[in-house]
Amino acid sequence: MSKDLDNNIYFVLLNKDKIIFSCLNNENKISFTKSHTLINGLNNLFEDLEKFFIDNIIGIEKSLKDFIKKIYIILDTDNSLSVHLSIKYKLETEKINENKINDLLNSLKYQFTKYSNDQKVIHMTIIKLLIDGKEKDLSSVRETSDNLILEVKFECLKNQTIYLIKKLCSNYQISVEKILLANHLRQSFLYQTENIVFSAKKYLSGANNNEIFWISKKPIKQGFFEKFFNFFN
Repeated sequence: MSKDLDNNIYFVLLNKDKIIFSCLNNENKISFTKSHTLINGLNNLFEDLEKFFIDNIIGIEKSLKDFIKKIYIILDTDNSLSVHLSIKYKLETEKINENKINDLLNSLKYQFTKYSNDQKVIHMTIIKLLIDGKEKDLSSVRETSDNLILEVKFECLKNQTIYLIKKLCSNYQISVEKILLANHLRQSFLYQTENIVFSAKKYLSGANNNEIFWISKKPIKQGFFEKFFNFFN
């Protein structure tokens, strides 16, 4: 877990009804909130978010006795893209290991971004891992096997949306550490009825074991993997 998560964490939830700023303190309690009601839902999101900062940022910082330098955005929207992809790999004489899984995941991400370059991957989750036709979890990656099939879910937002949110926040010297999708948080922590900010904290702490954070940037043998590349709506 990042050392930053041991201090106050600042979240901004954007949904169709409100903009809600929350401070989660180091005792894992919400110590401060400030909200702004939206009249036109998310249709004027960027204008409303800018108005929220203009009207409230100085007062929020005075109340917190802190300068807000970093925030996490939670976006509750239906305008995200969700895609399932799978890859099949014949191991031959190889053994499954974490590096091999990493290479396959990296290949999937490369292929997705290659054909969806207007989208930014927000969440990447392992949905299913089949080893010799049997569903396994990631603890089985060291098994000796003939083949594996990996299915991954990508959840994305348009690059333009990401850019505008980050640009707007940067105008107030605020860095957006990460943008999270509210629907993903709800699905990851199905039985949580608490404030979504707590689910976001669990997510950032790595509580979802199938969430992928460790993809390397260098793709591998793209031409070879393209013939195994499939989209599932």
